[in-house]
Amino acid sequence: MHVYRYDNSFEGFICAVTEALGRQESHPEFTGERNGNNGLFSADICEVPYVRETALAFRKTFVETVSQSAFAAARYAFHSRKEGIERLLWRYFKLGLEAGPRLALMQATEPVHTVERLARQVSHEAHKFKGFVRFGEVADGFLYAPIEPVADILTLIAPHFVGRIGDRPWMIHDLGRAQAVLFDLRTWRLVTDVELLAQPDPAAGEQDYAGLWQRYFQRLAIPERHNPELQRKHVPLRYRKQLTEFNSPAKQAVDSSLSLD
Repeated sequence: MHVYRYDNSFEGFICAVTEALGRQESHPEFTGERNGNNGLFSADICEVPYVRETALAFRKTFVETVSQSAFAAARYAFHSRKEGIERLLWRYFKLGLEAGPRLALMQATEPVHTVERLARQVSHEAHKFKGFVRFGEVADGFLYAPIEPVADILTLIAPHFVGRIGDRPWMIHDLGRAQAVLFDLRTWRLVTDVELLAQPDPAAGEQDYAGLWQRYFQRLAIPERHNPELQRKHVPLRYRKQLTEFNSPAKQAVDSSLSLD
């Protein structure tokens, strides 16, 4: 058995899948660069570099053989970063290439069922964060937004914010994974091992804007329609830590009295 080590990206992973398929492997293992199990598999590791043409060729083959939606499901499921996701996707890709379009009719079978379920979860969270990211200006027009998603969604939401805020440089920082996407007015890129020695100081006037936004949010509410249960359904408490409108001292006091969902 070989262990295929890739660069931790989805594109790198499908390069590793392509390599394993070429060797007609039955039960290969996969590991990213940062998974920390190099010593366990050191004797059998096969280094697989990311090659754009290889990744594009696999994508083209899978889409033509199965479907665009099946490939998209695999991509989103990969970003769940669940333990064993590579083995699951290896089985999914193998089954898809054998079954072709019939894969869409196998929703109740494994690994299709689990891949589709994980893909829906990741897609749902990525969609929510397109509305939940809150940027704050920290220096010279640079915008910074910390987030703490469950799934690894940075590369999934970055294109959305490039289209939305293309005239300012910005960073979206995944605090839990110590990685960030950086936009420099031309393109965005993923940066790993991001560690802040201290919280960035807000630019002059930023606190005033935050206060205005908090007061607007509070005064917009209609007391007769106050429905905290419905509000928690649409904006669960775990998302509110980084949301400006929920971080005034008064709101923090209210939220701290509620049970976590």
